[in-house]
Amino acid sequence: MHKILYSTLLLPLLGIANITIPSAGSDLKITIYNNNKAFINDNREVDVQAGKQKLVYEGVPSSVITQSVVPTFLGMKTNLYSQNYIYDLVSLTSMLEKSINKEVTFYSNEKEPTLSKGILLSSSPNAMIKESGTGKIYTLNSATQVIFSKVPENMITKPSLVWNMEAEKEGKLGIDLKYLTRGISWKSDYVLNLKKDVLDLTGWITVNNSSGVAYENAQITCLAGDVNAVSDNSERALRVYKSVSAPMMESVGAVREESFSGYHIYKIPFRETILNREQKQISFIDKKEVKYHQYGKNINRYFENYGEQKLQFSNIIEFENKKENNMGISLPRGVVRMYQKDSSKETHFIGESRVANIPEDENVTLTVGTLFDAVGEKKITKFVAKKHFRDVETTYNVRNQGEEPLELIIEERIPVYGNDITLKTSCKDNCSVKKKNAFVREFTILLKAKESYKFTSEFEVKY
Repeated sequence: MHKILYSTLLLPLLGIANITIPSAGSDLKITIYNNNKAFINDNREVDVQAGKQKLVYEGVPSSVITQSVVPTFLGMKTNLYSQNYIYDLVSLTSMLEKSINKEVTFYSNEKEPTLSKGILLSSSPNAMIKESGTGKIYTLNSATQVIFSKVPENMITKPSLVWNMEAEKEGKLGIDLKYLTRGISWKSDYVLNLKKDVLDLTGWITVNNSSGVAYENAQITCLAGDVNAVSDNSERALRVYKSVSAPMMESVGAVREESFSGYHIYKIPFRETILNREQKQISFIDKKEVKYHQYGKNINRYFENYGEQKLQFSNIIEFENKKENNMGISLPRGVVRMYQKDSSKETHFIGESRVANIPEDENVTLTVGTLFDAVGEKKITKFVAKKHFRDVETTYNVRNQGEEPLELIIEERIPVYGNDITLKTSCKDNCSVKKKNAFVREFTILLKAKESYKFTSEFEVKY
């Protein structure tokens, strides 16, 4: 005879058994998205009776999207009549509310309290009870003076799914449950250690679980990219279950990354338990000796007739995301925190930068902060504005006040007035110019320690 596990809180109705599905032996898989959602795929087994019964799946997150729940029964013929999501949890307040107009046992308010029975009339703001026999009405000092003889029907200790179903025979039934839930998200965080000519990059997957339940021994996949979701309040489910469920992973090894359906997924090669209200970090990138390029950059997009203005240069680090540079991995969006050692080998935080999703073979550009020793001015030295014509000349004067050489870039974004444009510049020697498109050009100036450089840039445009 099979051992049947009865729910202690969900009472049988009309002789139909409530069978709690055991969590032991659960095969749990989670795909986590950036938009505070996760796809859960759980496989369990339960011993069922022949005929009609209720299956109770405990531990459903309170943030489950109920319209997305899809159970599949395996191993025998079954009929599923209805599915209920029960989330009325046991608490003192809810127990009191469920017991109104019912008989309860209570302690009196005296210094030496006695036990009596009565009908609970109200629970708020104070419990009021009509004593059986005398008919006297008492207002209790504390709701904890009420003693309950049983748990009211349909109240549980944790949110649960209840399936009213029928099995053709007694035996083991497989349950493949899929659903979406809010309250679980992931992000990537990076630590960059800067050296003289190379850098080391470490990446962490940070999972945040506030869904209301823990996920025990789960196989975790993180999906990078923006999955489309409806904004309708009914939260119609994103039914892509077979596509996003991840296959079995190896028990050891590095996080595996692969392109998938226009996104990128990162598979954790070992199972992890994610507790409720827990933030868990899993290492997924560890790259060493990555060559980088460092320079200062100023963007000039203002060309009206004004006086002299100060120049400020952002401190930029750029490196190639290629295998030849010890990289070659798709980087999900996140925050890069940068560190560097000083001359005495003490490590300091030097800045942080947010990056978008960066595919393999695309350059990674990070803004560290502002270059302290790069200074200068820009001034409009010619300004001719006529009908359908404009001639503007800008004079740049840049200086390196530090003890180390600097590479400075000034990017001009010329206003789009028309199609007939003529460009002029006095940039030469340790200054070079690169035309990025008709209205954007880039000046690169190489300065030695304590060196300065002055040049002009002019554009004529007819429109």
